Amino acid sequence: MRLMETPFSPFTFEAPGRLIDFMRQAGQPGLINLAAGVPGLDALPVPALTEAFHRAGEHDGRELFTYHRPEGDPALRELIAARLTTRGVPGLSGDDVIMTTGCTQALQLMLAVLVQPGDIVACEAPGYYGLLELIAAMGARVLPIPVGSEAGIDLEQTRELLHRWTPKCFVICPLLSNPSGASMPLSARKELVEICRSAGVRLLEDDIYAELTDGGAPPPCRAFDDGSTVSFVTSFSKTLAPALRAGYCLPGTPELYEAYATKKCQQDLHSSTITEGILREFLAADGFDPHLDWLRPRYAARRAVVMEAVREHLPAGSRLFTPEGGFLLWVTLPEGTNLPALRAAALERGVAFAAGNVFYPSADLPGATHSIRLNCARAEEADLARGIAIIGELLKR
Repeated sequence: MRLMETPFSPFTFEAPGRLIDFMRQAGQPGLINLAAGVPGLDALPVPALTEAFHRAGEHDGRELFTYHRPEGDPALRELIAARLTTRGVPGLSGDDVIMTTGCTQALQLMLAVLVQPGDIVACEAPGYYGLLELIAAMGARVLPIPVGSEAGIDLEQTRELLHRWTPKCFVICPLLSNPSGASMPLSARKELVEICRSAGVRLLEDDIYAELTDGGAPPPCRAFDDGSTVSFVTSFSKTLAPALRAGYCLPGTPELYEAYATKKCQQDLHSSTITEGILREFLAADGFDPHLDWLRPRYAARRAVVMEAVREHLPAGSRLFTPEGGFLLWVTLPEGTNLPALRAAALERGVAFAAGNVFYPSADLPGATHSIRLNCARAEEADLARGIAIIGELLKR
């Protein structure tokens, strides 16, 4: 699709929904929650994390409960750097890593370093609604880059848009993107880095779902860069435990690293020493890979339940994206679907889903008015199928 055929230009984003509303709904009792992008309670390795907490207390003593460096626990940062090295990221050490309070803070701080009011920030369409809120809060405009298939963005169209508008950065989740579940092929991730480098656009890579890829996490975009073009953020919220609020960033160049660490210190001094101690001990005991090896097939089974229910109950003309892992599914419903009415009626029946319009900077973009995101992780398997059946029944009415 050529540039002149598309409506893709910078938008001033006004949120049709709020991240705070999704989060308040996450633990609502009696609700079949297919909405918020959160893992299920039965996916959390509570005994192993409890043991890691006790080991952290024995190892650190009083130091576990006091201030520390804004960049975070040095031993934890070395463990993280070593893990990224196994994914093909070259030349890393713990000194390249800054710990954050979740991926949202990691994104927010990187945007704060790069972006000024009035600037343009490119991101996927559909893309993470929390990111759209962050961009809007900074007074920047959003340049949507369309996700057309399970393979993610179209590189030729991306090249044209980035060279035309020269945004300050392009924020993308190239592996298991939220909400579409799209994963870019390895060659496309490598080419995207070259496109951003040639356009002079900073690539801000969000890797938060990559470890849930069936078969293991592939090399990220950062594997094809030395930090001069790509900044990298992620967290353990989707893979280990959201309540740890443990994320991190590889800002890139020494100048970006120092600016990022300064903003981190100004914002909250440092992230939780207790959280970082738990995570350090969990990783040091080689607990993460066995947990992921158990988690990935669990989510694959739950996706299969929802995909079968979608095919059985949703109307003809619906399109289901098939991801390569994770616990989110993206469905495009027939055009003309009244999403607000559908969402309200579903809530009355005790079912919540995420309406697709919140993932776009403008309702004028293709798919914004008739797509939904479904979370396969939170509800019990029987409730997953029942929730989709209720949505299908309402649509047929």
